[in-house]
Amino acid sequence: MKARWVHPTTTGGPAPLPVHQELGLFYAYEAELLDEWRLKEWLDLVDEDFTYLVPVPLVTDQHPQLGYDPGALFMDETRESIDENWVARLTDDNIAVSWADRPPVRTRRFLSALRVRSTDRSDTYLARLNVRVAMVRHGTQSGDMTGERFDIVRRAGDSFSIMSRFVVLLDAVVDAPRIRTIV
Repeated sequence: MKARWVHPTTTGGPAPLPVHQELGLFYAYEAELLDEWRLKEWLDLVDEDFTYLVPVPLVTDQHPQLGYDPGALFMDETRESIDENWVARLTDDNIAVSWADRPPVRTRRFLSALRVRSTDRSDTYLARLNVRVAMVRHGTQSGDMTGERFDIVRRAGDSFSIMSRFVVLLDAVVDAPRIRTIV
């Protein structure tokens, strides 16, 4: 099966240092919004045509690289589906009946090894980073998601807009109290 996501063409070099630094601050702010479950505000950071894909990792004895099954997805979301299905569950009217979100899962995102490359489109970049989302429910560590994230971001005024996010998890079995988590 053909993969739905491919790496964009790059100019072959890293993005300018100021872009790299700005994206580091942008991602710190994004992590703050997500860890505080401010998803409505987080939606302002993503493009109208945003896509979010998390394929099922391949576990092989042959290669240590992160591989994935292009035909199997843990998550296949858009900005619209996140707004309608994720954000709507956390409103005051719905939280009482959203049993999967009670008690809420507390999260903390750890981002590292940010690498930013220019693409063939001006003001559009490929940002790769390692990410770990630690999750706590009922006061005890209840799981995490660790992997590598590939974002296509574009300049939007004095900030950025996330056009797409593709996450390759390390483990094919997600040990987490809720898989519906933005990594």
